[in-house]
Amino acid sequence: MNIAANLRAIDTVKSEILSEVAKLYRTLADYDDGPLYDEVIEELATINAMSYILARRLGMDERSVDDKMLALLSAAADNGHELEAEFSDMSELAAYVRGR
Repeated sequence: MNIAANLRAIDTVKSEILSEVAKLYRTLADYDDGPLYDEVIEELATINAMSYILARRLGMDERSVDDKMLALLSAAADNGHELEAEFSDMSELAAYVRGR
């Protein structure tokens, strides 16, 4: 494996994640100006995909990321996170991830 190429790939993915997060913030700032549903979905999907790719470049598999996410969601739900208490966001996302 070419270590230099892998490091460049990691930097590329990190940059793409940061760029998409910035685009998402700009889009959400303008969200009241019109229907931007497609843009938000695209930016969120790109952030999620790049997160899995970054994990892979770092030597982690997708299942490990999902397992850790489930553990974090479970802990947040158990500790009464306000999004869980009010909307059940944590448990609903956990159920979705488990069902994939």
